[in-house]
Amino acid sequence: MGNRTRSTLATALCLAFATTGCSDHEAEEAAAFSEAFDELEEGKADDNGCSGVLTPDRSGFNRKIALTFDDGPNTTSTPQVLDTLAAEGIKATFFINGNRVNDSTRPVLQRIIDEGHILANHSHQHKNLSQQSLSTVRDQVDRTHRIIEGLQTPKYFRFPYGASTCNTASVVRDEFEQIITGWNVDSGDWCYAPDNGHCPASRFRHVPDSFRSDMGAWTMQQVRSKGGGIVLFHDIHQFTADALPGIIDSMRAEGYSFTNLDDTSVFPLLNGETPPWVGHTCDGDDDCVFGGGHDGVCALPEGASTPFCTLECEGFCPDRGTETTFCVSLDGGDSGACVLQAKASNGNCDAYDHFVMEERERYIGNSSASASTARVCVPR
Repeated sequence: MGNRTRSTLATALCLAFATTGCSDHEAEEAAAFSEAFDELEEGKADDNGCSGVLTPDRSGFNRKIALTFDDGPNTTSTPQVLDTLAAEGIKATFFINGNRVNDSTRPVLQRIIDEGHILANHSHQHKNLSQQSLSTVRDQVDRTHRIIEGLQTPKYFRFPYGASTCNTASVVRDEFEQIITGWNVDSGDWCYAPDNGHCPASRFRHVPDSFRSDMGAWTMQQVRSKGGGIVLFHDIHQFTADALPGIIDSMRAEGYSFTNLDDTSVFPLLNGETPPWVGHTCDGDDDCVFGGGHDGVCALPEGASTPFCTLECEGFCPDRGTETTFCVSLDGGDSGACVLQAKASNGNCDAYDHFVMEERERYIGNSSASASTARVCVPR
């Protein structure tokens, strides 16, 4: 969305807020978060390089959740969030704004560190960095980077509103060596908090009407659809601090458990790991342990020269990071196997000595998938 389109949306939102007294900031915030949600729902995992919203780990969370909190520290609500996390035995990540750090909030930062949480960078003043000059972006990142550096080794960065460009992403990654961290689930607490638990359609159109007054139910619907992942909250809101215990109870009741961003078994790609995946060469099934409920098998189809990791499939295959997959038959139609799609990122299969690119039909089996074809990497 361009700046003019975003500005137009913000103006429309401000008019919609007329009865509640909209400020320019509130309208811009609503427009930015609406754009972020569109990107989250429509974006592909292999297009996340310049994004501040999309995460490289898009599935395979095995019902694990990482709680993250933006925009603090706050002297009242952040300690309450910390109390809840301590009572529940949960470690989380706090993405702070440097301009909120002062003599009264520094003890809150120290408590975050002392209690084993991760302190992370959310810029200095929470500007929409996609609209700023690169010199401003550097300054916004650096000022908070230096605050964290005095307390903990800085590792993770989150763009305000998830608003990034390829150039701003390069500043964060290349100049500050930070991991850009989006989210999988947007609690929408920024929308619910101003009206004490009600999120109007004029502020955030993505929330279904049945959840307009139930942030917990809205959050859980997304958690279920993603199977876990990174959840976005804001610890500056008293409403969020009050609602958090109930949301955690709901998550536990449905079998979810908690981890943190540095868990490489749940977020390997975020943390720079390269776990085995479909297409990797193998000597046995133990080489194809993908995790997240998608453990594969080491297969050597008839006529192939090299065994490789795959998954049995009917109609659909999971995707992970930049390696997207497609379900085809490699045995004349008796069963389906996941293979890599031919992409520019793998040189249309040239990056793999044991594969060659072919146009293949989808193996549907007993699934509800529609007929389709794709260019895929099949064994030589």
